[in-house]
Amino acid sequence: MYTLDILNRLNDINADKDIKSLSHAVFPGTHCPLFGVILTALYIKNMALVVVGTSECTYYAKNFAYHRQEGLDSVYSVAIKESDVVFSAEKKVKQAIKQIIEFENPDAIMVVSTCVPEVIGEDYSSLSYSLEDEVDIPVFVVNTDHFTCNAHIPGMSRSLAVLSTAMKKFKDKKGINILGHRQKNVEETELIKLMKKHNITINAVIPSKCSIEDIQNASKAQLNIVTDMIALDLAKSMKKKFDIDYIYFDKHMDKETITKNYAKLSEILEVDFLSDLQDEIKRYEELYNISCEILNGKKLVYGNTPMMAFETVDFLSDLGLEPVFVQVRELYEQDVKHKENISKKGFNPYISRIANIAPLRKLYGSMDGDIYIGHENPMILKQHGLTQITLDDHAQKIGYELPIGIMETLIKILSLEKNTKREVMMNASM
Repeated sequence: MYTLDILNRLNDINADKDIKSLSHAVFPGTHCPLFGVILTALYIKNMALVVVGTSECTYYAKNFAYHRQEGLDSVYSVAIKESDVVFSAEKKVKQAIKQIIEFENPDAIMVVSTCVPEVIGEDYSSLSYSLEDEVDIPVFVVNTDHFTCNAHIPGMSRSLAVLSTAMKKFKDKKGINILGHRQKNVEETELIKLMKKHNITINAVIPSKCSIEDIQNASKAQLNIVTDMIALDLAKSMKKKFDIDYIYFDKHMDKETITKNYAKLSEILEVDFLSDLQDEIKRYEELYNISCEILNGKKLVYGNTPMMAFETVDFLSDLGLEPVFVQVRELYEQDVKHKENISKKGFNPYISRIANIAPLRKLYGSMDGDIYIGHENPMILKQHGLTQITLDDHAQKIGYELPIGIMETLIKILSLEKNTKREVMMNASM
């Protein structure tokens, strides 16, 4: 029988090891780093991926890529056999790379190794050097190491960090890069619109809208704006190699943090961005007050969303929601201050490892929650009196538009639910 008592509460979480799962058998479980690499690298134009591993891993990668690219398949499989495990598959991988270049003419190739070759000690990192005289395109190598981590995030970080090896050196620095944005329609974001309004040169948006040429020339920027933590390693590498400063402009929801970030950008780029954002700031404040009235006292169960768990819960608790159960991937360095903020407000929710839905469904009734934010079966949640709200539509937003969009969704859904209940009661009384 499952029970919440096996979990630690927020105040007991001091390190990642303190975050527990409801059961040892985790279902459906988290994605592996291979998924993170595929999810990220497919955005880069005309770059072929070569996945080296068992037939299960290579099929999984090709199947996901095929559907995500709507039939355009740029993922190649090198499925290793028993003999490859004994005698190495490096020669086979080299042959595959040469064949792909001959027939497909890609601008770059990314070789992705998986658990089996990594466990036996196969290291393909030297491929980019050994093939240097034979091919005239960048060859990136990414290890997935799923046996050392518990999520797909490391795969995303590694697939971006390795891109710095193809960047050129420039004396003159001009413009900016956006690092980490991994959704479509980046042109529609608040941040990009501001940059274009003031004629700020955008050298590259990595990975969501870039070519290999853009990546090679990204090192001519004077500043990197990191909009997702998966690009922090890339930004640090570019700082070390090319002395390019960066600002961590993640999916922040707190008005004070967003304002500070825009103030930093204004100082570095010598543009008063905040004067252009007065309408957004006013809208934020209006929605904040409305949200506090609607959400005050309601209990929150937080699930899987594209945002950072502790930061989002910190923001939602400012709006009046009381967190009673929070699912997280792991405890990141960026989480610490938000974890402390939640605790200072007097909240001490149960903390569970994410992607363990099966046992969690046995416990919704004992949580006494009102709102479930994240992915789940809405009918199951409804049986336990939980209103489901998803935030995926706001994942691509940067700046004030993100919390504004989240608050608009919360207000819309809860107001609709309130009106529906009122209509039901009126019809019943009639």
